[in-house]
Amino acid sequence: MPSTVAIITRTRNRPLLLQRAIQSVLRQNYPNWIHVIVNDGGDPQAVKTLVESHDAAYARRLIVITHPNSLGMEAASNAGIRASQSDYLLIHDDDDSLEPDFLEKTVKYLDNPPWPQISGVVSFTNRIDEIIDENTVHETGRSLFKKLGECIRIDDVALLNPFPPISFLFARKVLDEIGLYDDKLPVLGDWDFNLRFIMRYDIGVIKEPLANYHHRPTIKQGQMGNSVHAQSDLHAFYDTLVRNRFLRMMPSNYIGMLMLQNRHINLLERLYKHPVIGRCIRLWSRWVNPSIPINLP
Repeated sequence: MPSTVAIITRTRNRPLLLQRAIQSVLRQNYPNWIHVIVNDGGDPQAVKTLVESHDAAYARRLIVITHPNSLGMEAASNAGIRASQSDYLLIHDDDDSLEPDFLEKTVKYLDNPPWPQISGVVSFTNRIDEIIDENTVHETGRSLFKKLGECIRIDDVALLNPFPPISFLFARKVLDEIGLYDDKLPVLGDWDFNLRFIMRYDIGVIKEPLANYHHRPTIKQGQMGNSVHAQSDLHAFYDTLVRNRFLRMMPSNYIGMLMLQNRHINLLERLYKHPVIGRCIRLWSRWVNPSIPINLP
């Protein structure tokens, strides 16, 4: 039997972006999926009207869940996961999109992984900057979000989240061991989940940009913004709380030790890249203390 995928989309009063997400799912070359749209406190009629216009294309591969009041992003993810059955899972936010062959290539990879411990796979991701003018989305720039190696490194995830949810397909069975998303986190729930995932399982990489991570950096407020831009203070606060959670597990938890180590590495990188401080470090290395590296490895 071909493997099945549950695609979970969290949305709230963004029909313009949800329309794009629906088209992203319907354009997939791989047909064995179920799309679960979780309307987290938004207008139910707007979602109903939108999905009904695609009824024939969905061919009964759609589940819509409506929360009368918003429960938060991670609670919405968990609701979609619980409402579906599948071999694999993908969190497809309403403002992101996939290339048509994303599922085809990621499912093929996980069906026959190069290493038995691999239970998830990410693809390279395009970062797409965009603006919204009235009721139209305009792309303003495109670049590779982050260059990844052959496999995701634990220390990279401990430093910061190296991939967005849209690029990450993973096996549902891992939830029996690592649990669902933490619905107490209003942001960074995906990073917390990825940390728990990487502590138990490996994540492979497909070096093709098969996913699109859409950013609207000029929108600092309102529902059309990205949380990473519109809620930057909240991100900083919960970044600290997530790190503290793993650091408290030391010394039994190596993730916590890596976080502590990577915090110092991150600070060093910022110092070396500073136009004035970095130059002073290199001059000090050259003329005073040669044991100090001119550049970080």
